[in-house]
Amino acid sequence: MAAPPAAAQLSARTDVSAGGRYVWHGISRAAGLVAQPSLAVELRAHRLSLQSGAVLHYELDRVSSGELSETGAGGRHLGEEDLWGQASVDLGPTRLHAGLVRYVFRGDSGTGGVGSARNTTEVFASLSTTGRYLNPTLEAWWDVDRVRGAFLRASLDLPVLGWPFPPYAFVFAQTEMGLNLGQGPNPARPGELANFASRVRAGRLPGIGATTLAFGARSQLNADDATRVDGLGRTRDFVVWLWTGVTIVLGGAGRTGQ
Repeated sequence: MAAPPAAAQLSARTDVSAGGRYVWHGISRAAGLVAQPSLAVELRAHRLSLQSGAVLHYELDRVSSGELSETGAGGRHLGEEDLWGQASVDLGPTRLHAGLVRYVFRGDSGTGGVGSARNTTEVFASLSTTGRYLNPTLEAWWDVDRVRGAFLRASLDLPVLGWPFPPYAFVFAQTEMGLNLGQGPNPARPGELANFASRVRAGRLPGIGATTLAFGARSQLNADDATRVDGLGRTRDFVVWLWTGVTIVLGGAGRTGQ
C-alpha cells in the first residue's frame, strides 16, 4: 500500500551560479565575474510554505580603481550577503509571497567599494501565476531602513522549447520591467544612494532529490541615469551578460518529484 502523504515536508536547497555582471533592481552592482552561492530551507504544509535562506555575492575579478564593484579596488572577495525569509501560499495556479531581505555589504568604502554604512532591509510581496504559455509575476519591494522607497517589478516567462524525456530540458525567454518609486538618488539627502534578476531553469537531471542545471544570456536596456552607471565616469545604454548555475534540492518536494 502507498504511504499517505505527510502533513508537512521539509526540504533544503543549494544553488551556485556565476555571471558576467551582478544586477539588482535594475542597477548594475558589479561589472565583473561574480559567483553567487546560496542555501535555503523550506517547510511546506499543504498550500502554505515557510522559507528562509542566504545568498552570497563573491567578485572573482581583481578590480582596478574606478571600476564598478562592491568590494572596491583589489577585490576578489565577498562583496554582499543577503539574508531572507518569506511565506508563500498556493491558490491553484496562483502563488502569493511575502517576506523580507537584509542586505549586508562587505566591501571597503575607502577603495571605492560598498561598506557596512549602506546596509539596509527591504520587505516584499509578489503575485505569480502559472499558465500553459505565459507565467507573469508582479513584485513590490519597500526599503524600510536606509532609503525608505519602493521598487515595482513585472516579469514574464515564456517557454520556447521543452524536451519531455529524460534528461529533461526546458528553455524559457524572460522579460522584465522595473519602476523606481523613491529608491533613486535624492538631492536633498545625499546619503540615500540608489539601492540595487530570477533565474531561468534550462535543464533537469535526476539526482539526490532533484538537480537542475541552468544557463542563459541576459540583456538590459537602460532608460535612466541610475541604470546607465558602469563605473567611475562610465555609462552604458545597453548591457549583455552570460550566467550559468546548478541547483540541488534535498528532501521534501524533490523526493516526490514535484
